[in-house]
Amino acid sequence: MNKQIYLPLLCALSVSACGGSSSEPAENTDGTSIVAINVGDTANNDPVSGTVNDVATSSDADTDAIADESTGAVDNMQEVVDNGPDTSVAMEVTDTTDADPVDQVESTDSGDTDNTETVAATDPENVSNALLAPRGLLDTAQPVFVWPAVANAEEYKIVVKDEGQSGYARTLDPVAANCQTGEGMCSASTSLAYFDNHLDWYVESTVNGAPGPVSETYSITTPFSENMQPILSNTIDECEAWAAVAYDKYVVLNNQWNSRVMSSDSWSQIINVTENANGTVTPAWSYDWLGQFETNTQFGEFEVKAYPEVLYGPKLGTHVSGTKEETGLPAKVSELPEFVVDYDFSETLDEDAERNVALESFFHDSDDIRGPCDFDENGNRTDNRVYEMMIWVNNPTIRTPGDLALTGVMVDNKLWNVYIKPRSNKHYIAFTAQTPSTSGTINWKRFVEWTRDWTAENAEALEIDILEPEYYMGAIEIGTEMWWGSGSFTLNNFEVRF
Repeated sequence: MNKQIYLPLLCALSVSACGGSSSEPAENTDGTSIVAINVGDTANNDPVSGTVNDVATSSDADTDAIADESTGAVDNMQEVVDNGPDTSVAMEVTDTTDADPVDQVESTDSGDTDNTETVAATDPENVSNALLAPRGLLDTAQPVFVWPAVANAEEYKIVVKDEGQSGYARTLDPVAANCQTGEGMCSASTSLAYFDNHLDWYVESTVNGAPGPVSETYSITTPFSENMQPILSNTIDECEAWAAVAYDKYVVLNNQWNSRVMSSDSWSQIINVTENANGTVTPAWSYDWLGQFETNTQFGEFEVKAYPEVLYGPKLGTHVSGTKEETGLPAKVSELPEFVVDYDFSETLDEDAERNVALESFFHDSDDIRGPCDFDENGNRTDNRVYEMMIWVNNPTIRTPGDLALTGVMVDNKLWNVYIKPRSNKHYIAFTAQTPSTSGTINWKRFVEWTRDWTAENAEALEIDILEPEYYMGAIEIGTEMWWGSGSFTLNNFEVRF
């Protein structure tokens, strides 16, 4: 099993999936806000997601966390050895033809080039005081990375990963890396953040359109953040930390909330987030949830195993992607701004993979957003989620969200089928697209208001709960609920505007 146990938080759901709450965002050195979270839930009786009686478990348990402030200089960077004014310094860099990207780097005399690709520094006396890279314990989750320039390099890629291979990367040209001459040292930071974790990093290069030298790999530990820490309970084993990468007002979460139903540890799910040379950010994940019947419970094939996702806004008390001023969330249903959501994705699936692509929001009974892994000082749960709304824009082959209530409902100028779960989860509703899509724009407020009005009119007859006007909406999320099979998913665009 490829289980992440770092920054984010895997939440046990005795009755529901994870949610979020607000906290102050971190700031990049340029003043922009950053956030980070991680979440998880391993219970299969999530009241907001339903049970096996509904044929499909449609909710997830997630927890979010906001990044702590991450400005300032990087500590614990190692200096290059001063070889004296008469000796030029060269950094040994192993070519990418070596399958192991973790190569050794050493200081050598410039005359010793035995089968070693080297990059000579132009000013030995200055290089002797240069910071070779961030190493060890850092005071920021967004350090300045420093590495030797590669002659004729067209592009560099800073790669940062945890031990489960989840992480992030930044692609940049030599100008952005401050080493356009191809000599000396390069340096750059990223807009991405991964808090409270042990990470490895290295830099790849591209030369003449082909893979070039790869730098040595360094180990770093990013700082703990009070606004982003995983909540680990001594009494609830399911609350664990998960990988999460933060950028702008969003968090990419390796949510594996129900992996405990798998019959073996050979499943995998990895998130990777790329900051592109043009400044855009592309979240992606790959997964292998094995075969349909490789579970350890009688109805395991009907259960959602995971929900890797990107979220905007608060999901849990310690997992928030930005302040209310930045995200507009949490927001009261009766006072909801007009949130507009743009999405665009691409994916590859094996022949038998069963998954959906779904957006969702949880609703809470107050603006103090709490979830199943939030606790008070006495160790009691403070989960206050009271409703879940899902929108499936791309449907699985077999699974459905629950019981079909309506077909051909026109909402936001498109036709949808509406599902509910009166027997197992009275505070759940899902819309499935009659015409699935890989891109589009959703007016979120229209779905919330339709649900509010329709449940108020039909709650008694259908034996479901009402989405009350005084409830507060938490995060807006997009992800893939996983039943079985393998594939990959790339979120080309996800933007929430209000």
